[in-house]
Amino acid sequence: GRVEEKKEKKEALFRTAYELFTTKGINSTAISDIVEKAGVAKGTFYLYFKDKYDIKNKLIAHKTKGTV
Repeated sequence: GRVEEKKEKKEALFRTAYELFTTKGINSTAISDIVEKAGVAKGTFYLYFKDKYDIKNKLIAHKTKGTV
């Protein structure tokens, strides 16, 4: 259903951002890099996150909750 699909896209963005931040560093990672690699539209990114610092902060919260 729609909910699972949305959750999957968000998870894909989290996974991809984490991967790029850890390999390239946050400063060298653009939102376009994240969405391209995740296979998600740029507009979808902005549905969930304000910017790359927002996804970074949510990623840290996400990881410390142990829901990855």
